[in-house]
Formats: sequence, C-alpha cells, structure tokens
Amino acid sequence: MPNLDTFSGNWTEKEARHLLKRSSFGVTQNLVTTSVSLGLSGTIEKLFEENPLPEPPLKYLLDGVGNDEINDPGANYGETWVTSPPYPEVATTLERTRIYNSRNRSMYAWSFLQMQNAEISIREKLTLFWHNHFVSENSNPHREYYYTDVLRRNSLKNFKELVKQITVDPNMLIYLSGSQNTESAPNENYARELLELFTIGKGQAFGNGDYTNYTEDDVIAIAKVLTGWRVKGVQQTEALTSWFSNFNHAKGNKNLSHRFNNAVISENGANEYKDLIDIIFEQDECSRFISRQFYIWFINSELSAEIETNIIEPLAKIIRDNNYDIVPALKVLLSSEHFFENTFCMVKSPIDLMLSATKSLLFSAPKTSVNDEYNFAYVLYLAATGLNQSYLHHPDVAGWKAYYQEPLFYKSWINSYLLPKRLDYCRIIVSGGDLIIDEKKYTVPPLVPVLLIASRINNAQDPTILITELSNQLFNYPITESQITTLKDILIPGLPDFEWTVEYSNYINNPSDNAMRISVDNKLRNLIAVMVQMSEFQIM
Repeated sequence: MPNLDTFSGNWTEKEARHLLKRSSFGVTQNLVTTSVSLGLSGTIEKLFEENPLPEPPLKYLLDGVGNDEINDPGANYGETWVTSPPYPEVATTLERTRIYNSRNRSMYAWSFLQMQNAEISIREKLTLFWHNHFVSENSNPHREYYYTDVLRRNSLKNFKELVKQITVDPNMLIYLSGSQNTESAPNENYARELLELFTIGKGQAFGNGDYTNYTEDDVIAIAKVLTGWRVKGVQQTEALTSWFSNFNHAKGNKNLSHRFNNAVISENGANEYKDLIDIIFEQDECSRFISRQFYIWFINSELSAEIETNIIEPLAKIIRDNNYDIVPALKVLLSSEHFFENTFCMVKSPIDLMLSATKSLLFSAPKTSVNDEYNFAYVLYLAATGLNQSYLHHPDVAGWKAYYQEPLFYKSWINSYLLPKRLDYCRIIVSGGDLIIDEKKYTVPPLVPVLLIASRINNAQDPTILITELSNQLFNYPITESQITTLKDILIPGLPDFEWTVEYSNYINNPSDNAMRISVDNKLRNLIAVMVQMSEFQIM
C-alpha cells in the first residue's frame, strides 16, 4: 500500500540518483557521491536550502549589425539589459524588434544556464513547476524576466501568498486581460483560470454552471472583485508595475455561492483581491489540488483512488497545517517510501532530456566568453523547443499537455514525429553534428569529454565494467547481459574483450599519442551516443 512513511531502505547511489534526477536537471557522479555521503535527510535539507538568487541575464551578442550581433543602447556586451528601459529609444521599429529578440535570446539562454549549473538544489525545478502552473505568455523580455523572478523568489515559499502576488502581477494582468477589467465591462478570463487552473480545480459538473468546487456565478462575482487593476506605462523600467484604480473598481459587496459557503466579500479597494484569495484558500480542496500537481510533476501521472487516500489526502493536510507553506509537504513526499517505489515511470520532458544529456556527460557551457557560454545554452533552449517544450511559451494557459492531459500525460513527449528527433538530438550532443530546428542549422561540436568520463571509472579497460558503470550512471536500472553484449559490439565491433583492454591500456600509458587518443575517443563516443538513444535514457 502506498504511503508517506520515510524511506527506510539502504541509501545507495541508485536512490540518490533517482532523487536528484526528479528534483533537479541532470546529475553528475560527483553530485551522486555527495548525496550518498549526506544521506537521505541531509540531501533533502540540501535540496531545500535558500541559496542566493542568480545575477540577471547579460547581453551576450557582440556589437554589430549581423544576424548574431546587436547594438543595444541599454547594455554593453557582458552587462545586464534588465536595468535598462524595456522599450529602447531607437530610430526604427525594426531596430527595436532586433533588440527585443536579442534580449529574449539572452533570457532563454540564461534560464537554461540556471538549470544546467544548479547542483543539489530543487529551486530551478520548482521555478519551472510554477512557470507551468501559472502560465503567462508574452514576448517582452523585461516582463519575462520580472515574472520568472517572482516565481524563482517564491519557489520555496507560500502557495497562498504566491497566488496573491501573481493575481496583481503586471505580466499576468496583461496576459489574462486583468488590466482591461472594469466595473462597466468585467473580464472573466483571470477569474476563471484562478479557480480552474491555479487554486481549486473545476471538479465534476452537477448542474448547469455548477461544478464540484465553484459555480459560474462565482466566476462573475470574482471578476468584479478583481476590477480596477492596471499596469503602468511602458517607457521605463520602473513602469513595469501594477496599480489600483478605484474609479474602475466595481463597488459594493460581492456574493459567492454555496460552494464557498455563501461568503460575502465586502468592498475593500486595493485589498479586496486578498480577501477573495483568503476565502478561496479556506476550501480544503486547494491543498488537494496543489498536492496532485506536485505528485504529477515529481512522481507519477496515475492518480488512483488509493493514491488519493494514502498520498494526496495526507499531503494536503500537511500543506493546510503549515498554512500553505509548501516545503514541509515536499520534504515528506520526496523522502517517502512511495517516492522511491516510483522509478522509471516518467518520460523525460525535453528540458530534462537535454540537460540530463549534457550534465550527466560532463558537457557544460564553455567559460571562454559570455558569448560562447550563452550560445551553448541557447542551443539547448532551441532543442527543447524543437521537441515541443518551449520555455516561456506554452501551447495554452493550461501549460504543457504532459502534466494534465489524460490519458497520455508524459507520453505526450513521444510520438512518431518527436521520438526520432529526441534520439537524434541526444546523439548529436555526444557525437556532434547539425541540429536542424525550424529549418535552421545549428552546428554542435563533439564536446562531450568521453575520455574524462571513462577516466573516472575504475577498471575502464574491462569493457563489461565500463559499460556497466556507464549504464548505472545514465539509467535507473541495470541493463541485461544481452544489452551489454550488444553494446560491446558498438565499442569493439566483432572483436574480443581483450582488444579494448589492450587499446585502452596503451592509451592510458601513452596519453600523448594523438592517434591512440583519437581512436579511443571515437570508440567511446560511438558507445555513449548509442546509450543516450536507448529507451532507458529517455525515461526516469
């Protein structure tokens, strides 16, 4: 029977790797070793440490007028554009568009760098979770940055307070038409999503406009509560703020339905939305709703009646008991017996896939220059986008289908079109080659340090040990003897084991022999390129 009892089994590399894969993006052997030494409780505490926030994104394109160059009056090369005017004063609309595009590229690359560079920390995984939960799409880089900054700053904090911030966030006000919501013309967009997608869920329909958790009349009333909020002008950085216009606010009390115990929201000006959210969160279903979202994100898409009773309900109680602080519940969930029972049941999202390929294989952003570093990360962003997970650009307000659309859920990441691309992208990361994304070519050099990876494996001259250890690092479960035999034939086609032993030993003894180094590198690269295309690498 599934339960939230603390995991009591042996804490080994297998368990550490599972926890780190699910709670972050990719994992290195060094991180696994550190986690094993910390133990389960120590790793959990490390994951939830409040680390300093990252420095903002930088202008990384060089000055110029070429396709990969930009003259941005708001920032010099290597400086942040975040503190510059969000709407630069330039001569033409085309110039402004090019500056927007360059800042957007910087934002996407910088975001992937945060995920790539995170060590034992859950913050980036939770930032992405909230990004998928509170969907708010736009094309303005300043709005994108400040919105994700709100999500990152609050990723480990209080769910109810985050809902309050999101409700009057300028980006959300623009995205779901809150800034157009007036007493004379109430707009229901945000009111509906606040209930259905962000806090409580719709539930089963019991009648015309009457659902398990709210009614259509509640949507109408809540829209009136939220009238009057506006976004300041758009010519300066400090203008990216929201403000309250009492003139445009619907006056008088607002009455909610029997689903909210006929609560009355008294007129309270700029604080009225807070009163509303407090009332919504009086419903226990809020805690169940967010618990289900966490469960799907971190554990499994299958929410059976048994899971509802033994996992979701006690998890929701922990959230309520902590007044909607989420960390206590997540610590219990990720430490539970149930969590460690659920391995190998989740198809990696494109972001998880790309970052697990780079991070697990010690392939990191080059530090030679800001331009090189950001270009590396931007290609990863493009690759994830090409696989249907575009950061900051969801298909709709409900988020990525893999986390809500039954019955496929995670299988949404794989179909006859996407699977070949996933395998090809993984191969290219290891072997190098051309990523074709939206008919544009991005050349990826063979930068995975395969010789370094092999050097960290004891007795790597034994092909069985080499392949077994690589599989342990890349996959959740040991591979079969038959798979080991097949992979040996990739490493040393048609040759006995000792041929690899002799060749690798000769390389170790003569590392300056360039021909020997190239030969060993090619063999290792071919092997690992095949391994990252195996189904075992596609799931976690």
